[in-house]
Amino acid sequence: MDGFLNIYKEKGPTSYDVIRALKKILKIKRIGHAGNLDPLGEGVLVVGVGKATRFLEFIMNETKEYRVKVKFGILTTTLDSEGEVIQEMPVPILEEGNIREVLTQFQGEIEQIPPSFSAIKFEGKRLYEYAREGIFLVPKPRRVKINRIDLLDVGKDYIIIDVECSSGTYMRSLARDIAQKLGTVGIVQDLIRLRVGDYRIEKAVRVDEATKVIESIIPIHEGLPMKTAVYLNSAGASMFMNGNRVPRRFISKLSSETRAFSLVKVFDHESNFLGVGFLTWEGVEPKKVYVPEE
Repeated sequence: MDGFLNIYKEKGPTSYDVIRALKKILKIKRIGHAGNLDPLGEGVLVVGVGKATRFLEFIMNETKEYRVKVKFGILTTTLDSEGEVIQEMPVPILEEGNIREVLTQFQGEIEQIPPSFSAIKFEGKRLYEYAREGIFLVPKPRRVKINRIDLLDVGKDYIIIDVECSSGTYMRSLARDIAQKLGTVGIVQDLIRLRVGDYRIEKAVRVDEATKVIESIIPIHEGLPMKTAVYLNSAGASMFMNGNRVPRRFISKLSSETRAFSLVKVFDHESNFLGVGFLTWEGVEPKKVYVPEE
């Protein structure tokens, strides 16, 4: 049982709570996810089942999309509504034109400081573990990319925005920084992950729908983000499965729009999925080999 699941995580449980529940439903131990979603958050959680866990890294770096309700006037330890309030400030009059101008400052490549309550590791320990002990470490700024921010609603002390961004972008940090630009403080009050790559919330399955979960497992080759593929002859397939670079002459077919110097799905001449490779002018270099159960 190898493949991916597009799971709808409810608000409340941790991402690992979801994994624990799936292990019971699928009766398999080898399950992981392609990016944590905070307990406050709900929406898309991409899960790898069985040997698909080895391929989650190719989904982790996909573009993500969120719907965020930013509440102004308070600041908490966790930068969301679950933390302890540590500061309160007046909220200025929220004018749509001013807000849009501020939001444009966060589009493109930006430096972002992740929250102290995060899964980032420091000296082998996650930052949220330090924070729970009363030690609030300030992480180093990270370069992230925000493709777009759409303003959906403006209230007396909140805004609702849709954000399309790169992997590693923290919505809690974005809320904090937007508030600062507006002359106040702010947190994430509600968070919905709408999309991870091609995995969209409209097709996500809830964990409590056990039968539907089992029927919704997506084969590895169908769930991977790369759109192009190469097909190898028998000799080439043997080289690839042994972890060796496959010269061009052993490639029997390339899918349309395949380009050199890109990740590709790799199949044998009978269209059996072999793994993920990196295509160069010289041939295909194995990046991850898939060996199904006999």
